[in-house]
Amino acid sequence: MKDAILCVDIGTSSLKAALMPDSPKSIAYARANFTEKDESKIAREWVGALKQAVEELKQKSPDTGIEAVCISGNGPTVVSNNGLTLLWSKNAPTSVSDKKSIWIPRLDAFRKLHTHHWYESDKIFGTPEYLIYRLTGNAVTILPEERFRENYWTEEQLKAEGFSDDEIKKLPPFVKPGTLAGKITKQAAEETGLLEGTLVFCGAPDFVVALIGTDTLDTGMLCDRSGSSEGLNLCTPIPLNSPNIRTMPSIIPGMWNAAVIIPDTGSRFAIFKQKVEDELKTKITHKKLVAQIVDTPTLENPQILTDEQKKEGLAIIHDVTHQLWAALNILKKASEEAGLPQPRSITVTGGQALNEKWTQIKCDTLCVPFVVTECVDAELAGDNILARISLGYYDSIEEAAFVLVKKSHVYTPAMPADHA
Repeated sequence: MKDAILCVDIGTSSLKAALMPDSPKSIAYARANFTEKDESKIAREWVGALKQAVEELKQKSPDTGIEAVCISGNGPTVVSNNGLTLLWSKNAPTSVSDKKSIWIPRLDAFRKLHTHHWYESDKIFGTPEYLIYRLTGNAVTILPEERFRENYWTEEQLKAEGFSDDEIKKLPPFVKPGTLAGKITKQAAEETGLLEGTLVFCGAPDFVVALIGTDTLDTGMLCDRSGSSEGLNLCTPIPLNSPNIRTMPSIIPGMWNAAVIIPDTGSRFAIFKQKVEDELKTKITHKKLVAQIVDTPTLENPQILTDEQKKEGLAIIHDVTHQLWAALNILKKASEEAGLPQPRSITVTGGQALNEKWTQIKCDTLCVPFVVTECVDAELAGDNILARISLGYYDSIEEAAFVLVKKSHVYTPAMPADHA
């Protein structure tokens, strides 16, 4: 029986899972879409989604054993121990004045929106930490790197924003990515189909494991992460100062992650896709939808969109790609001003990487080569790396990424940047 790491990443609308061997490509992949319409209850669906994914993976690869589980997820999402959820993407009121922390405003917003549940809850979690708690019974908070403390919270920051000692005790202690959180309990085994006693490791926030899983760990490396939102993430040796850039520590000590975030690229296209499906009364894949929008109809690919739908789709593609072009130029300008080298390529991750036409459109617009890796779901590749370091397969993130992150395809722009 082959052994693999069960890598799990919790997104905004679905849970992804893969059986990852000690090599760059997954053995089997599964995705479970969430069906809960009330997003404040969505975390209560995560255990069931994991069970669904585990069943699918067992069907696809019945001879593969699971050596350990590693879990990552979106954030800053706040979840109480009974599963009440404030998603990272939900606009919510807050009176927090702290400008460094990305977590304290969300904790304050949860407290305001769900006051009763806040005070009744014993523990407050982030996304991966809640599923880890459900699987092991152990409460932790994953701190990506020591320099993230002020981006998360310190006791002083919390008290300055009016959090009491009893409220602060609700927040589990910090642990490092890759920490052994515990083992699958008997109850969790019954709920998920995983073996009781299986090791469970801490992953990290999704954007952190994605940077690991694309090897965006050295100066000038650039990653395009796309889901409901989209972000260009550039690895730098110094912080980049710009009002449009969010600079946070890298998981690699001494390095930084400079990001320009576009909040709704994926969600805009998803809303348009749903609208088209409703109007045509048929399902259409993202890949086919893009082809319908940009290609001239042929006998093999006759036009099924109305002219109005095609016009609307072209407008979205134009807007999204030019937002990305602007984001790239913000990072390039800040790099130049800091005396840093310009990024030479962009590693693309997520489902978008499987859409050749869409990736080529972005490549041509940004005039930079786009790289696709063997495992396009970089969050899962990052989970695999963290778990295998903890299990003793590798000594460092850099060593593991060198072995486990490999290119599968490079898209070349129609026009080089210096001629664009």
